[in-house]
Amino acid sequence: MRTTAFIHDEPAYSASEAARMLGLPLATLKAWSFGQASGGGRHFQPVINPADQPAKLLSFVNLCELHVLSAIRRNHKIPLPKVRASLDYVQEKLGSERPLLDRDFKTNGIDLFVQHATKLLNVSKQGQQALRGEFEMALARIERDKKGAPIRLFPFSRSLSSEKQQPKTVVIDPRLAFGRPVISKVAVPTAIIVDRFRAGDSLAEMAGDYGVAAADIEEALRFEQRLAA
Repeated sequence: MRTTAFIHDEPAYSASEAARMLGLPLATLKAWSFGQASGGGRHFQPVINPADQPAKLLSFVNLCELHVLSAIRRNHKIPLPKVRASLDYVQEKLGSERPLLDRDFKTNGIDLFVQHATKLLNVSKQGQQALRGEFEMALARIERDKKGAPIRLFPFSRSLSSEKQQPKTVVIDPRLAFGRPVISKVAVPTAIIVDRFRAGDSLAEMAGDYGVAAADIEEALRFEQRLAA
């Protein structure tokens, strides 16, 4: 029987699938996960350690790391080399192999990252505060076990302009539906919800079938529609 730790570290997601679920540009996700070739024969190293580099597959833990990294991509678009340099600095200071998921990242790792990135970029004080807030918002959507290890991820389901109001209706949990997005209350895959909607089933019908509020069905559809966009 597979242990929980193994399930969460198991290679399970292609780059395109991960990018779709996290709402990240595929090129960005590939660069952060597997590195990026550049002119003059240079090659930028990846920012995270993918579960299976040769097969280009990612684990649930990798998804959580990329989810946190996406916080700085959305508004700041910090170049890959500077992201990695700042993260290497945090890794050294925290003494952690996965600094983005370390318990200390929220308490002082974010500040370490922002301080180091500020030295590399022209970031205003207001920009520093925004960057810190985006990290905190992303971290708040990762559920951890008693040891601090990530076990569930609540991806953003609404447009970026309304992130602060986003509920935790959709969840990614490796123990449910092979780690694909589901409605958190009943573990129904969001892909099934959108298929039924396209087939003509109403929100009220599906809410009755699954014993959830119509708002939960609507949020699952919103998530899938965002992915399609």
